[in-house]
Amino acid sequence: MALGKDEDEQRLCFEEMLRNADITVEELWLRYFSIGGIAGQFEIEAYIHGAIALPALQRDILAHALNERLDEIHAPDGRAPYSRGSEDAGRLHDDRTHDETDQTEVESGQDD
Repeated sequence: MALGKDEDEQRLCFEEMLRNADITVEELWLRYFSIGGIAGQFEIEAYIHGAIALPALQRDILAHALNERLDEIHAPDGRAPYSRGSEDAGRLHDDRTHDETDQTEVESGQDD
């Protein structure tokens, strides 16, 4: 599967930040998986090497796992980028906004 231009750019920046993180791919995968990532370790390694594409949401979870590690070691050279304008990210935002609106309506209905 070919990577799109934005995804390849994100992956290249990710790969560069990974070199600064002093973490193995296995350790990174465990962090990624523990915060909700669903791709296997093999898929993560293939993505890092540019062999396969990952959905934007999975790339963002992986970037977040790496950024947490970079924060732990106080890496001064930047952070792994998140995807821009992805459908998955937009859908997640819409779902959260909808859930918050529903919760507010329920809470305001209880006070009446």
